[in-house]
This record gives sequence, structure tokens and C-alpha cells, in this order.
Amino acid sequence: EFVEVGDDYFADALFIGDSRTVGLRDYGHMDNASFFASVGLTVYSMWDKAITARLTPGSGSEQETEPVVEQMTLEEVLTSRHFGKVYLQIGINEMGTGTVDTFIKKYEEAVQRIGELQPDAIIYVEAIMKVGKEKSETDPIFNNAGITERNDRIAQLADGQKIFYIDMNEVVCDEEGN
Repeated sequence: EFVEVGDDYFADALFIGDSRTVGLRDYGHMDNASFFASVGLTVYSMWDKAITARLTPGSGSEQETEPVVEQMTLEEVLTSRHFGKVYLQIGINEMGTGTVDTFIKKYEEAVQRIGELQPDAIIYVEAIMKVGKEKSETDPIFNNAGITERNDRIAQLADGQKIFYIDMNEVVCDEEGN
């Protein structure tokens, strides 16, 4: 169930993701949240790449007053701070790579590793955002049927205790699900 929260709710939140999360970081007015996001980031590369992370004050040292922006790996981010919430929005770039089974295996491993490094955090696995109708109807790879198949598998990772599934498609898609 969705409830309205204030900006302070995200002070202990880390958002991990691809270009869609970059958009949230750059245009979402979420200055209290921390971000590990990069255009093109995938579940296959998220642990290997050092990218520019933005970590906000309050999720780390008490002496920090400004966000820390530096090149870090995801493991460095997850071991440098305590987060109460971790949001994972990744998956569109993996369309066309491997199978749904190989994708979900790697995705599940990522969720488990996040849980190991942040044992007190609630993990929110987010649905892959769907594409527009024309794209879906003409693209053999980036289409809503394939996205729905992956989202159904991502949703199965939620246990309702430590891992929760969020489907933002409910608020951004039209009546036809595009």
C-alpha cells in the first residue's frame, strides 16, 4: 500500500539502477537520497564497474554536510554506509541478453548480495518500466510482453518481509499497459 512520505524518508535510501534511475537522480528532486546509477548499467555489470556515486550526508559520517560524489564500486558503496532502504531498478538493458532464466538468476544473486552487505535494509525490487505502444509492437527485443515476463519473475523475489516489489507501471502506463 502506497502512502505519502516526506523528503526525510529517503535520507537513508540508496537507489541502484540504469538510465531510468539516473533520471530520478537528476530530475526527481530527491536530494536526501543516495544514488548508484549509470546509463547502461546492467545486472551483469553492476558489481564490476566503478561509477560516480552520490552519497548524501546522514547515511555516512556525521561530519559530512554535502553529498559525497566519487567513483565507487557498488560493493564500496554498500560497505561504506548503512542504508535503511535499497531500491533496485534495473533490467531494461538486459533485454535480448541471455534468457529470462539467466537474467533472473543474476538478478536474484544481486538481491542476495545486497542483503548480505546491508542486512538491516529493506530491499525494494522495482519493475522494469514498460515501453510505448509503437516500440512494443515493432521491436522483437524491447517489448512489453518480454518486460512483463521479467517483471513477473522479479515480483516472485519479494518475500513481504525484507524484500518488496514495486510496480511503478501502475502509475505511468496507459489503459492498454503501455
